[in-house]
Amino acid sequence: MPTNKFTIEERILAIILFCYPVLLLIVKGGMNALFFLSLAISLIALFKQPRQPMNDGNTIAVTITLSSAMLALFLSQLYHGDFGLRHYDSASRLLLAIPIYLALRNADIRTLSWLQYGLPIGAISALLTILSMRGHYFYDGRASTAFLHPIYFGDLALMLGFLSLFSINWLKQDSKAIIALKTFGWIAGIYVSILSQSRGGWIAIPILLAVWLIFQNKKRGIVRLTYAFPLLLITLIASYFFVDLVQQRIDRIFIDLAAFSQGHADTSVGQRLQLWKAALYLYGQNPVFGLGPDGFANSMEALYRSGFITEEAAQLGRGEVHSQMLANLAELGIPGLLSILSIYFVPLFIFVKSTKSGSNIKRTAGMMGVCLTLGFFIFGLTVETFNIKMLVSFYSLTLVVLLAVATRGEDAAT
Repeated sequence: MPTNKFTIEERILAIILFCYPVLLLIVKGGMNALFFLSLAISLIALFKQPRQPMNDGNTIAVTITLSSAMLALFLSQLYHGDFGLRHYDSASRLLLAIPIYLALRNADIRTLSWLQYGLPIGAISALLTILSMRGHYFYDGRASTAFLHPIYFGDLALMLGFLSLFSINWLKQDSKAIIALKTFGWIAGIYVSILSQSRGGWIAIPILLAVWLIFQNKKRGIVRLTYAFPLLLITLIASYFFVDLVQQRIDRIFIDLAAFSQGHADTSVGQRLQLWKAALYLYGQNPVFGLGPDGFANSMEALYRSGFITEEAAQLGRGEVHSQMLANLAELGIPGLLSILSIYFVPLFIFVKSTKSGSNIKRTAGMMGVCLTLGFFIFGLTVETFNIKMLVSFYSLTLVVLLAVATRGEDAAT
């Protein structure tokens, strides 16, 4: 059972967990700074805490999963004999999340619950920032900030919004004001996603909403979803016909596909299809350890000159593959694919189990964890989510906070 007294480390962690979603999309460097601050505070807390056992199944699974990216990267570099420390930026954040997780397992649950208030305020702050700077978007009229591409901006805002929705009644029955705040945070996240025109993230909206509806009453989840599905379908159709941005971006997909089928490959969709084909082709040349961290980008010139892809697609491919799984597969081989799959699905499995808990706190944390891991998996189908340090910091910190709640003992979670 939690005590009434908070340690100084818990107080600082509570402030961090409230602030990092708020600063995520509006302050450059804010997410990374708070990630490393949380790491420092966690290390201090671990030093002060009595030694805790680390041989339970969840801790072992989390530790192996969060270490796997570093291992896959090292194995690929070892195979190619080409080592570069800069490639470890993202993987190291997953690894450094382990001590944060170990410290948070023993933190007062009320400390961790401050995250639920930062989430909707973060989504609302992103919306207010965009509305206050109309006409000053990142490029081409798409909502973002000067330090973040519209795709990532829209996806992160959408995730803040849905985590807000999933967090309703986390510790206890929320007041009407808190429910309104979280609901508005959800709406703000969706609206920012629409303004960003990031179509890949929109795939997650009906899926995550369906998951939320099922979790509202597990015993009648399918029945509830059966009634809700027609309403959801009508809402999506109405969004297409009455929201110009949605209609334009969806129509563009079919126009691009039609152009691609007629040999016009240099559309937005066509370039991505070329890069995905290139990733599979290049993986076939190095099926075990991949091409190495820079291998895909370095192969673009040769593929363009051979006529395998167009010059525009090659230019795009020097930046990223536009698929997290295909990027891992092509660059790091089988270990890379296993790593990224484990980063999504091992925590997802743990979270699904915790949604069956008798503790409302653990159950809600499990629901939020399902939202986080499933959402990032969907985002990663059409963009590389772990090549941007702040995205990895956000995913890692949010993941271990929710895991720390979802995997604690029933007594500690009441």
